[in-house]
Amino acid sequence: MKRLGVGDRWMAGEAVPGVAFGMRQRVEVVDGARAGARGVVLLLVDVTAEPVYLVDLETGAVVRLPQSMLRPVT
Repeated sequence: MKRLGVGDRWMAGEAVPGVAFGMRQRVEVVDGARAGARGVVLLLVDVTAEPVYLVDLETGAVVRLPQSMLRPVT
């Protein structure tokens, strides 16, 4: 049986230790030039040092952001 990678497991909805956000979760940028912008998580890009996500912002920009720069929107 083939073992799925972290990204595949995340996309399947499995909880990944240290990863706070799931696919299609709404988030807000809390730091940096885009602070206050809201968007939706598209993809988990990296988990080596800190989880990094590809986020589709409401402004139309698609950006890579580390987990520490995001908070969930309820």
